Amino acid sequence: MQRLKELRNDIYKCIHCKACRFAYSGEPDREGIGEHTGVQGDKTFYEGMVQACPAGIEFGWEAFWNAGKIWIARSVLEGDLDLKEHGQEIADVAFPCITCGMCGAQCENNVRTVDVIEALRAAVIEAGTKPLPVHGIMAKNSAVKDNPYGGVKEDRTKWAKDAGVLDSILNKKTKIAYYVGCTASYRQTNIAVATVKLLQKIGYDITILDKESCCGSPFFRTGLIDEAKRTMENNINLFKDFEVLMFSCAGCYRTFTIDYPKWTGKANNFKTIHAMELISELVRQEKIKFKEHPDLTGKTVTYHDPCHTGRHYGSWFKERLIEESKNLMLDMRAAGKIENEWFEVPRRIIKALPGVTFNEMYRIKMDSFCCGAGGGVRGQYPEFSIKTAHLRMDEGDAVGADIMLTECPFCWRNLDDANTQYNHGKKVMTILEMISTYELIESAEKIEVEEALRENHAEQHFPSNKKKK
Repeated sequence: MQRLKELRNDIYKCIHCKACRFAYSGEPDREGIGEHTGVQGDKTFYEGMVQACPAGIEFGWEAFWNAGKIWIARSVLEGDLDLKEHGQEIADVAFPCITCGMCGAQCENNVRTVDVIEALRAAVIEAGTKPLPVHGIMAKNSAVKDNPYGGVKEDRTKWAKDAGVLDSILNKKTKIAYYVGCTASYRQTNIAVATVKLLQKIGYDITILDKESCCGSPFFRTGLIDEAKRTMENNINLFKDFEVLMFSCAGCYRTFTIDYPKWTGKANNFKTIHAMELISELVRQEKIKFKEHPDLTGKTVTYHDPCHTGRHYGSWFKERLIEESKNLMLDMRAAGKIENEWFEVPRRIIKALPGVTFNEMYRIKMDSFCCGAGGGVRGQYPEFSIKTAHLRMDEGDAVGADIMLTECPFCWRNLDDANTQYNHGKKVMTILEMISTYELIESAEKIEVEEALRENHAEQHFPSNKKKK
């Protein structure tokens, strides 16, 4: 409730204009690819403004759109809605939100919509409403086994042992740790294996820690703040002596980089970087050369921006500009440039791959449609979650994509499940997984990780960081 009160100004800035319902809400005349009929007969007109709130699309009435949830938060602040009396009713509309952040990206008043929704959820739990069933199970699993899936602690590094890389990356005297995350450790192990093998091939000396625990993202998102803070404190202590933490999971990366400093009130002792940033910097410096593979030649690929490494970072950049600006008018003009440079990170890699055609979907970057997996929705509302991913796969079909690329194990899982369940007939992969699986590296010259860190917008583009240098 305290956090909700801190966000009062954001909540009162919402004027119910409903722009948050759409992608490209500021560009009603935006050219697109026209009407497309999906594999299940769904018709979407990819032109101008397109409805883009998954919960609003699915459930259809006001409370499920962002403006409705902001109005609910306002009513809670004003005492018109009592959290103890109406907690379950509020939970019923607040928790189906995927917290993708599309609403905040469209908001001309810069309302921090995801922060408000997460605070509202936490306030509901704080007031005595029980967590949703699956969320409660996840928290109990995490408290006992340090992961929400209930996986055996001792099996956290089994993927590395099975892949034959455990001995080469465990307990090394290196200052670079690869934080694998729960999903890549227990579910999408293909992504963890591909990441390690790719980094090793280039020559990077990294380590993993078998005592790694959940990053806390599922609990920050679902209002279970006590468990989120427990896992956060555990990880901060576990990795305090490392200089760099590298990630392949978008959610983990966002949580360590954005949430930890927000909740502790201080900077991390370590730097954070996604593995794709390192590979992208190698491409930028022309230190890596890719080769064609016959199985990929002539294929069309498209890219799905994960919300956690895409729009959430873009919004974070803008928030920091607003906080630190001395001339907001000029600095806001720079925000778009910073965002575009950030979104070019994965695209730079794709554009360097020979033999494939890269077609962008209609909704991309800050306007990218969500895969449906985040915010605790995949666990509690699986049908709605996968249906959302199906709508995204339809958008990939509309541009003739044979391969749907992303850079997040959660997005990979949901998009791949929709691909199978709705018969899209695509291959779903992460960019780094494709490079590793098809052995696309012809040659590579290692650079220091710090060089890639200097290109990281979180380090490079803000006055407070420049002063520290």
